[in-house]
Amino acid sequence: MSRPALAPGLVSLLRAAVLAIAAVLLCWPLTVAAGVATAALGALAGAVAADRASGTRLRLGSVVVLAVAAVGIGSWLARIAVQSSLVAGILGPVTAIWVSEALLWLLLIAPSVFALRFASARRPVMAVAEVLAVGLAVVLSLAAHRQGMVHRPHEIGDWAWSRGIDPVIVLLVLGGVGTLLLAALLVRDERRRRLPLHFSVLAVVALVLVLIIRFGGLPKPEPAAELGLTGDPQTGDESAGGQGSGEGDPADQLGDLEFRDEYGSAGNQAPVAVVVLHDDYSPPSGVFYFRQSAFSQFNGRRLVQATRDDVDRDVVKRFPSAIYEVPGAPPLSAQRMALRTTMGLLIDHVRPFALDSPAAIRPIRNPSPMRFQRAFEALSHVRTLPYHDMIGQRPGESRWSEEQWKHYTEAPRDPRYAALAAEVMTLLRDTYRTDPLAQALAIKTYLDENGIYSRKSRHAGVADPTASFLFGDLTGYCVHFAHAAVYLLRTRGIPARVAAGYGVAESSRAGGSAIMIRGADAHAWPEIYLETIGWVVVDPAPQRSLDEPAAPPDQALQRMLGEMMRQQFGEVPPFEDRLRRQVNWGRLGRLLLEVVLTLLAVAYAVKLYRSVVPRLARPQQLYRLSYRAALDHLAGVGLRRRFGESREDFASRAESLSPSFAELTEHHLRGALGSRRLADSGGLYRLMAGVGREIRRSVPIARRLLGALNPLTWMMAR
Repeated sequence: MSRPALAPGLVSLLRAAVLAIAAVLLCWPLTVAAGVATAALGALAGAVAADRASGTRLRLGSVVVLAVAAVGIGSWLARIAVQSSLVAGILGPVTAIWVSEALLWLLLIAPSVFALRFASARRPVMAVAEVLAVGLAVVLSLAAHRQGMVHRPHEIGDWAWSRGIDPVIVLLVLGGVGTLLLAALLVRDERRRRLPLHFSVLAVVALVLVLIIRFGGLPKPEPAAELGLTGDPQTGDESAGGQGSGEGDPADQLGDLEFRDEYGSAGNQAPVAVVVLHDDYSPPSGVFYFRQSAFSQFNGRRLVQATRDDVDRDVVKRFPSAIYEVPGAPPLSAQRMALRTTMGLLIDHVRPFALDSPAAIRPIRNPSPMRFQRAFEALSHVRTLPYHDMIGQRPGESRWSEEQWKHYTEAPRDPRYAALAAEVMTLLRDTYRTDPLAQALAIKTYLDENGIYSRKSRHAGVADPTASFLFGDLTGYCVHFAHAAVYLLRTRGIPARVAAGYGVAESSRAGGSAIMIRGADAHAWPEIYLETIGWVVVDPAPQRSLDEPAAPPDQALQRMLGEMMRQQFGEVPPFEDRLRRQVNWGRLGRLLLEVVLTLLAVAYAVKLYRSVVPRLARPQQLYRLSYRAALDHLAGVGLRRRFGESREDFASRAESLSPSFAELTEHHLRGALGSRRLADSGGLYRLMAGVGREIRRSVPIARRLLGALNPLTWMMAR
């Protein structure tokens, strides 16, 4: 008894509904409600219309051209709706935007779905593209990982992280299962013979996706113009801890600060790194400063990275391959405590960064290679004293040479700097006018009260951008404030430099041990050197700002990234780490083995499917599927139809081995030519089983075993 098949109209409607749902999932985060509604209607109408048009004489090439033209017209009409003052005057500005979005998504989705559905109806192989398009919409709707928000949706992320599973794995599984289910809906009943092809292509695409993720990792957050902090790290001689030396080292010339009129990192909330504190610590200034670079050499226009070997030795110039002890770290004392931190970089950085004054840096095992680019641990000697307890300390170091003092105190020759610095000092009491820290705090206060923060300043095109800022409108961003403070301090004979890295407010930590660093946290600040204490941050904080304040960090994402980093706190042996930086042949071998096993699994699945599908087929299709199964059986023992050989001739040649195959061939030809004199299902089953019995009697078991183990025999049958 044949199974009842779904009516063609119902199949078409179900398929259109699936495409409409996919359109809603794709458009939901991208447009307003009107755009989502018209996208769904467009997908529904386009799919139904394509099914009806597939039986006409309309050509596929014409459909594609018309679809492209319709998309172009839709984009033009949407632009006119929002740019035309006439439309806005008639409808109102809000209604005009809604109309624009509705037109855009209707004329974008409807022609695209029509062309895709029409191509799938005309060319069955295009059903694969249809399935992939819908699966992509499902995955994009689930994986709300834009801007690095890897923990969303919370319903999936919270469940996964509570069980120690990366949500990406869950989302990939959901996307794969959803795509396979959609494939079952989108492939029509009469195309069952093509199901192995469709699912094989889907399996290969999924395998490619997995390999891309394993080799290349997940998509990284896009870094903004973060003061030159991010980018490809420079390679070099990593022996002896990975620190190069000598002038002209390429790593020494990276990331020099530039004055810009349009600084583009505003609003960049994408996480670029996560830091986990191993001990509780609150910075006296209320801000965690992670220094990556220092700029202390005056080149006549601005401060650049030093070319001398005897200055700024506390800056780690490249990622070490072993434990690296930072020279010149301030000693532990009542002013400083030791603090370990673990860093995980979500995007590449030109060099490592560390909290306050690093004493040592070492690489560690990456707890999640798909998520983090690299991981390392830093031991920092962080400052514990507030500013008022450091009053009375001498500037600089007594062991500095004359050249080192000159390096850290060289400033522009413009007399206005010294005059302004002297004027600011009049605000101090006489007892503090010679104290370096008191002078630095006075300059900070002056800039706090008179400066205006803005990333859209206009000082870059002049000979001295700092003078244009300081003696002009006092409007600029961190690079301007840092240079101005350092120049004023140097005119007072106080060693100072500009540092760059990330500054994260302690309030963003929200009481936890994890600190999420975002692109918007990129910062430059001034530092002064005090004897026995080392470099001390004295960072201006303008009271007025023309820019919108940055949004607070997502606490759920911060906790999740911190949990990922807490999985690894151990030390990696140097030898193993050095091998890991080279080609990991073991990992590559495992990946190749996975590829081979996956391909074998797909091949065996297709072979099994072709052998069992006759038992599940409708009587109208049994003549073809039973004949194909017999061909596979014969191919497995080495008997295959030659190129150009007719089916009748092949049946005659195989008759000595399997007489039942000749009779099965006759029924197959009758069915293929439309004859109604077909054997019933029982007769075809008996003939197919007879082929198997005859092969077992005539062919040695070793030959049959080899055929059974060969996963590609079905590809040899024709």
